Amino acid sequence: MKLKKLSLKNIRSYKEEEIIFPEGSILLAGDIGSGKTSILLALEYSLFGLQPGQRGASLLRNGTAGGEVSLEFEIDGKKVIIERKLKRSHKSVTNEYASIKIDNERIEASLTEIKIKILELMGYPQEFIKKNNLLYRYTVYTPQEHMKQIILEDPEVRLNVLRHILGIDKYKRVRENLTVFINKLKEESKILQGEIKSLDDEKAKLQVKKSAIKVLEEEIIIKVKELEEKTFLRKNLELDASNLEIMLKEKIYLEKEVEKTKIMISNKYDNISTIEQETKEIEKSISEIGELFNEEEYQAIIKSLENKIQRIDSISSNYAHLAGEINSLEKQKQETLAKRERVLKIQMCPTCLQDVSETHKHNILNETENIIGKAKSRVIALESELVIISKEMDKLKIEKKYLENQKTAKELLKSKTEYLERAKKRKEMLSKSSENILKDISLLEKHLQVLKEKIFELSKYNNLLKLKKEDLVLALQEERKADISLAEIKKEIELLKKDIVSREESITAKELIKKNLAYISELHDWLSVSFLELIQFIERNVLLKLRQEFSRVFSKWFHMLVPAGSLNVRLDESFSPIILHKDIEMEYSFLSGGERTAVALAYRLALNQIINSMLSKIKTKDLVILDEPTDGFSEPQLEKMREVLNELNVSQLVIVSHERKIESFMDNILRIRKIGDISSLEPNNTLETFLQEAKP
Repeated sequence: MKLKKLSLKNIRSYKEEEIIFPEGSILLAGDIGSGKTSILLALEYSLFGLQPGQRGASLLRNGTAGGEVSLEFEIDGKKVIIERKLKRSHKSVTNEYASIKIDNERIEASLTEIKIKILELMGYPQEFIKKNNLLYRYTVYTPQEHMKQIILEDPEVRLNVLRHILGIDKYKRVRENLTVFINKLKEESKILQGEIKSLDDEKAKLQVKKSAIKVLEEEIIIKVKELEEKTFLRKNLELDASNLEIMLKEKIYLEKEVEKTKIMISNKYDNISTIEQETKEIEKSISEIGELFNEEEYQAIIKSLENKIQRIDSISSNYAHLAGEINSLEKQKQETLAKRERVLKIQMCPTCLQDVSETHKHNILNETENIIGKAKSRVIALESELVIISKEMDKLKIEKKYLENQKTAKELLKSKTEYLERAKKRKEMLSKSSENILKDISLLEKHLQVLKEKIFELSKYNNLLKLKKEDLVLALQEERKADISLAEIKKEIELLKKDIVSREESITAKELIKKNLAYISELHDWLSVSFLELIQFIERNVLLKLRQEFSRVFSKWFHMLVPAGSLNVRLDESFSPIILHKDIEMEYSFLSGGERTAVALAYRLALNQIINSMLSKIKTKDLVILDEPTDGFSEPQLEKMREVLNELNVSQLVIVSHERKIESFMDNILRIRKIGDISSLEPNNTLETFLQEAKP
């Protein structure tokens, strides 16, 4: 990971500033309180945001409503830009906005999602997502006030912190989880022991139930046979009763036939009575008929009537003709009179347009009078003829009426004569019918007698059917009792079988529980003895090896800062530094300020080296930030810092210091100044950086 650029706006003492980070070693130089550490805090905030317990007010410039931080860096060949914004409210200062841009692809998400992305880029384990950025603090940047904290920390707390950072706390977590799991196994074992407590008792009860089923199954065989016998008896009784019912049904049918026969005989007698009555009426009608119908006289009347009708039609036609002729003559007479009047009035002929002479008019008048006279004579003659025709017509109509009356009388006589013939035939037919009915009555009376005899014979079955039904009711009750008894036994067997299945399932389940209990007991013994000892052995060996390597590296860094021979250092079991002077252990508080700083810096550098070697995937190995690492150093110790810094062998080293001596062996120097309450880079920083980079 290589830092490229940091932009600040309203962050602590910075109003608006942009810091360019070149490669190599970089010294942030300036007076105490000039704002050097503010740059490192801004770097940490840009990467991880506000940490738990950290107040935003410690970063936001006083009197401002909001602040911004933008960090550009390169990691794994990717260009990354992180932007964060702070906002002041009337209660507190909070994160307002955060985004990350990777190779020009901007991602705006929640603070947690952005932190996950950054940890992923830096190769940090995901378990640090919801924790303080301890890994960054111990591998990249430790604030000045925290440099010596890990040395002065309580040994158990320090050991737990180191376990956590180095990933060794997993063994402790395994032990703790193992204790919880073993206790859980104990509780589960107690529960399982309680569940299988009644296993033997249930097995004994199961055998009793199975024996009971055998007894009941034998009893079922007896009950089935008993039921079959009672069913056979009941069916025979039902068959006998059914046969008797058939006979009684026949008796009922015969009784109905008797009733029908009686009705038929009665109807036959009624028919005879009706025939006799009708015969008397026919005889009376025959005696009342006198004169018989004569066909010749009837035909002569019809012929005479037809002649009269033809004559009337002929006279009517002639009458109509004469009346028409009279009407025609009257019309001619009227037209002639009209013509005469027109001639008398005319002065000029409309055809030839000449004057009409009186002579001509007189000739026309004579002709007209002649025509009128003839017409009158003809009309008188015709009217006389009409009178004659009319009288003859009246006479013919009277004669026609008389003939029609005679015809009607003859037709009535003819009808009576036909009725007489039919009556005679009807009388003969009624006589034959009466004879047949009498024969039928005789047969029906014989049939009735036969039916009565059969009914008398079938009457004896009434009592027999009654007795059979009483026997059948008793047989049904016995069969029902046997059936119920059999059903009760079957139900009892069914319940027993269900109980047996349930008990077998329970026993099977408890057998499995018993096996599981044995497994749990075996697992408990193995975990509480063998596995726990194995974890403790592995942890001891890992810690021993780690402490040996840590102690070696710590001693190496310490002897680079402190002249050999005067003091020696090593680590005890809690990774606490042990300072020896001629094999005599010294208290850390008895050391000089430079020696204490040397111990803290050596411990810090050793811890950095150990963590980077164990966590091979982290991407911040080439970046180290040291905040006032030479506090209290003597001149010789400051000279040793060149050797220490060269030994670090990182591509980018950032040191915050106000020691002028440090400047001589740094590649780049960024000078910070503070005017009033505003910090900024000095204007000549760019030139100095260029000159530093140009050094051979």
